[in-house]
Amino acid sequence: MTTLHPLDAISISFPVGVYADVRLERTTAHSIVLRDGVLEEVQTTTETGALLRVLKHGRWLYASTTALDKIDQALAELARSEALSPVEATAGIDGLAVHQAARYVFDDERVDHLEVPPKLALLSRFTGGLGRAAIKTWSAQWSDTHRDRRFVSSRGADVRHDYQECGLRLRFTVGEGARAVEERFVGADHRYSGLVAQEKVLLAALEETLDKCEHFVADAEAVQAGTATVVLSPEVAGVFAHESFGHKSEADFMLGDPAMLEAWAMGTSVASALVTITDGGADWGSGYMPFDDEGQPTTKTVLIDQGVLVGRLHSAMTAAALDETPTANARAISFRFEPIVRMTTTTFAAGTFSREDLFKGVDDGYFIETFKHGSGMSTFTIAPGLCWRIRNGELAEPVRIAVITGTVFETLNEIDGLSDQVEIPFLVGGGCGKMEQWPLSVGFGGPYVRVRKMSVA
Repeated sequence: MTTLHPLDAISISFPVGVYADVRLERTTAHSIVLRDGVLEEVQTTTETGALLRVLKHGRWLYASTTALDKIDQALAELARSEALSPVEATAGIDGLAVHQAARYVFDDERVDHLEVPPKLALLSRFTGGLGRAAIKTWSAQWSDTHRDRRFVSSRGADVRHDYQECGLRLRFTVGEGARAVEERFVGADHRYSGLVAQEKVLLAALEETLDKCEHFVADAEAVQAGTATVVLSPEVAGVFAHESFGHKSEADFMLGDPAMLEAWAMGTSVASALVTITDGGADWGSGYMPFDDEGQPTTKTVLIDQGVLVGRLHSAMTAAALDETPTANARAISFRFEPIVRMTTTTFAAGTFSREDLFKGVDDGYFIETFKHGSGMSTFTIAPGLCWRIRNGELAEPVRIAVITGTVFETLNEIDGLSDQVEIPFLVGGGCGKMEQWPLSVGFGGPYVRVRKMSVA
């Protein structure tokens, strides 16, 4: 009989005289693609492998392997290596607490054990509404992933946990020529049964989205470039928090940059007093991760508290280098990569306004409902999707906005209202990119966020 968690049975002998750890993974993923009514792809992949780290003379030595029966040999070879001269460097391993824990939460319903037909049937039910005459082309993708992870170290750590997600991602082009709009629709959950339970609600939301797209194509006109009051939807507020501030919070960007450390010193006022931003991996969603890739339990880290910078995201090494508290944010997209500092789920905290009252405070402005993509560091850029004029506190006609931009500090300080409910969309089929590591499952969201002044074009 096959062990449900085969990584648990692997025994590792660590070399003497050095610190070493091993991150083992087994990942099974399925993908189904329909394009304009034609079944284009059905794919299953399973990978098992390990990343090995050895700390010797102040330097990290890495190896990645799929030969799990040769891990001991590979560790010994790394420990014997004399290719690099010793250095005095802070690795931060003293800040790594030793944990022994198992947190398998998806054994009750393994999505990788579900056959293809019900997945394809669910996906097909969502493509029924894409036969509208206004829709010129579309694609629909089902994807699911189940991953077991285990972290073992020479100090006695042994942490095991699982992750899974499943969902559908629809992309469609409505209209033709210069007025055409490309939009997407996502439905996702940790379990197939959870997605099925949401089916009626999601189908209704899809129909509403398609109606909005048709209205947008028919009636939207371009805005005049300038500054305006803008309300961001929870999804767009989330991508703003992720791109404009979250990446600045990843502490590896601070290393070796005294000017950045000075600009982002702890205790600095960086935002309106209404703004609190947090990051954490403990809650359900696409950013869920109970332990990071150094075997540390994740928790919620407050980054901005009522406008004041109070935290950063760290691996063990960056925390030691900056003499700050570790936050368990060392993450890698797979066993082929070393862990680097990455976000989990980054959100604005709720404010005090109802959604209605937040909009009532805008005499003339714009509502950014969806986005295409975003990027940012000291400055940020977000390419909006569906946008609407706000007149006298009410949503009015659709408008075309190519880009919203600004500097991070100025925009965070222009926030003058947040709604009282946080929404965190479950994302599937994409993720965050950093350096060569893409895509990494993350979450982001927030309340509706009102910005007094933002550049639109």
